[in-house]
Amino acid sequence: AHPRVLRDESGAGCEKLPRRVMSEITPNGRPPLSSELYAAGRIIGNKCYEENFEYMKCKAKDDAPVACASEGERVHTCVYGLYKEIAGKAPKQFEALSQCLDYYDLQSHSCKKEQAAFEKAFYSA
Repeated sequence: AHPRVLRDESGAGCEKLPRRVMSEITPNGRPPLSSELYAAGRIIGNKCYEENFEYMKCKAKDDAPVACASEGERVHTCVYGLYKEIAGKAPKQFEALSQCLDYYDLQSHSCKKEQAAFEKAFYSA
């Protein structure tokens, strides 16, 4: 596992970040971290494609913030539902991928092994 350690200017470790629990990712809980969004990104793109497509079509027609609120809500519902599904199917593999992406500053090419393990666990569950 990749340690989640903050670094100061000298590169020395300052403190460990608090462990994040996936079940905290809910509409009324905490939003996903960037590493968690990157980790779930391919599955979000696959599973929430229609919702995202409808939202983008709406935004292309009308750029006003409230114009596409219902489409945006459907995207959020899909994504948050997907995090719940991930928590039920492949939480350890997801955490390993998220930690790897965090450790390697979101450089996904450094985490191909973790990504493959996560996707295999998710799609075979």
